[in-house]
Amino acid sequence: MKQMSFLHKSILLVAMMGWTLTSYAQRYEKDHGRIYFNNELMMHADARSFVDLGCGYAKDRFNVYMNGQVLENVDPSTFRLKERSSWRHHGKNTEEEPVVRRGYFKTKMNVYYGDKKLDAMASTFKDLGGGYAKDSFRVFYCGEEVKGAMASSFKYTGDGYAEDTFDAYFRGKKIE
Repeated sequence: MKQMSFLHKSILLVAMMGWTLTSYAQRYEKDHGRIYFNNELMMHADARSFVDLGCGYAKDRFNVYMNGQVLENVDPSTFRLKERSSWRHHGKNTEEEPVVRRGYFKTKMNVYYGDKKLDAMASTFKDLGGGYAKDSFRVFYCGEEVKGAMASSFKYTGDGYAEDTFDAYFRGKKIE
């Protein structure tokens, strides 16, 4: 059998390292009221409030974590990932393009839809589902205010439809 060249050995080594790294995926796990990162116990994590945010980030009521380590001086009540994205292939095109998924997020003082700050009261803000949300005075659909909607009686009824005391709406638009 011929000896392997240095190039072939290098390629084999890189392939083996890649397989090892992908088989050792970093992730958070909850087991019997304890939180683990890569099978190592996270001593200071609060299991009751712990949330895996993806991309190596997580938080509980006391701390924000990145790859299992506490991020110092980061407030978990206001911490959020700016945008979540996934990747999509476009047919024959070899380029990949991020697809941004948006949603409502609230901190103690502010309300956001994706990275857009809304003119809404965080203390009374509620995500109603289906892209709809409201606070005490305003109604929103996908981050845009639904003009003329009555927040006090507004409710999401399903399949893109919503209503208040006097009107019905489909995907944020008043139905005439």
